[in-house]
Amino acid sequence: MILRTPNIVKWILLSIFSLLAICCTIAQPEKKPDILFIAIDDMNDWTTLFDKNNPIKTPNLERLAARGMLFSRAYCVVPACGPSRAALLMGYRPETTGLFENTVPTVKLETLPDAVSLPQYFRNNGYTAKGTGKVFHHTGRDRGDDPRGTEQSWDHFRKMGRTTSPHLNGFTKPDGITKPVGKDRLAGMAFDWGEISDDVRQGDEDVFDYVAQRMEEKRDKPMFLAAGIFRPHLPFYASKEFFDMYPLDQVVMPPMPANDLDDVPAIGRKMAAKEGFIYEETTRYQPPDVRSLERMVQSYQAASSYTDSMVGRLLDKLDASGRADNTIIVLWSDHGYHLGDKTSAVKFTLWEKATRVPFIIVAPGVTKPGSRCETPVSLLDIYPTLLELAGLPAKADNDGASLVPLLKDPKAEWMRPAIMTMGEGNHAVRSEHWRYIRYSDGTEELYDHSKDPWEWTNQAGNPKHKDVIAAHRKWLPSY
Repeated sequence: MILRTPNIVKWILLSIFSLLAICCTIAQPEKKPDILFIAIDDMNDWTTLFDKNNPIKTPNLERLAARGMLFSRAYCVVPACGPSRAALLMGYRPETTGLFENTVPTVKLETLPDAVSLPQYFRNNGYTAKGTGKVFHHTGRDRGDDPRGTEQSWDHFRKMGRTTSPHLNGFTKPDGITKPVGKDRLAGMAFDWGEISDDVRQGDEDVFDYVAQRMEEKRDKPMFLAAGIFRPHLPFYASKEFFDMYPLDQVVMPPMPANDLDDVPAIGRKMAAKEGFIYEETTRYQPPDVRSLERMVQSYQAASSYTDSMVGRLLDKLDASGRADNTIIVLWSDHGYHLGDKTSAVKFTLWEKATRVPFIIVAPGVTKPGSRCETPVSLLDIYPTLLELAGLPAKADNDGASLVPLLKDPKAEWMRPAIMTMGEGNHAVRSEHWRYIRYSDGTEELYDHSKDPWEWTNQAGNPKHKDVIAAHRKWLPSY
């Protein structure tokens, strides 16, 4: 009996320690992941992120995608800044909110009493929410498009900084015109482009500084941290470092076939002509004239690579903070941009270049590094996806759907196409191979992306595709 006593004591002690360990584990609160929410403005899909042969160099976006999943066919909800961001950040389609254009200042909250912005939802569930730059449409300025107000969505928000620079693109400012219209708007800074000197501080530098400071803060709560990068939105500014990446005599231009819009309905042509003075004026000049379309495209490409460098700096800072392993990163652009293709040099259309965007999610423990999903998805799905990834309660009235099944398996069955809207009653439906567009007057477009990636040939009038059109029509939004 004496010989067995030490074994019994040892067994009892081990049992006690095991119970204590279990109790301590149970008592430990779940450690919620931080969220780094990176918004980019006006970046299209003509980058090396999507295809190494594309002309716009984005090594840091590729570096981010190597950590998680790139959704290579991701689409905005609306190809305009305000309604696109409102849809993503409120979780509702424009048919739900009534927000279709940049000119509408806020979501109609009287019809949506339960509307809660994405950062506000995280705040309501134990997070600190902080942000800066262009997240909502000009959040923090006098005309903010955050319908709940900055004070409800954020614990703290720093408004978007400004870039000051002399006029560069060569269009002379008309004398005596205080509010220029039409082509004369090219004389203003809002429509400017060109190389700025190294000592000109861009507003996006303030975005980085603010986010870097927040990453260094000591805190006892998880954080939803938003970085709204304004570039490559007009004015297309970048320093020599980025212009050197795109020598003018090597700038790649998009294909611009003659009579491209001959088979496009009137509403589609009108969309392409919005702010059409940019395309009309720049095509009057030939390079090396700074007023030429080629110089504008060069400036857009340089500004895009500047934006890419800002993403790289954010990643470096996150890694240095020691929190990367417990941080969900989501990066998106609010819409794409035409660069002379489709006779357009803006967004505001329902075609591929105006609506397809970079979209990357890094979710430690969920996403496989370097994975790629080819399924068409919508940025509307970001809201429910982040809630599920963070372990927060689902919001049943979201119009989007969680992408977590695709994050776990990029080939998982997904029954929803991506749906875009530009103005009331005008919609595009993007499936794996097709883009179907129906305008408010009933006119239509149909493009076969397996053969026609630049959407040159409208197949809507081809009777052999009537079943394809019927299958896509059923997804058109109802009001």
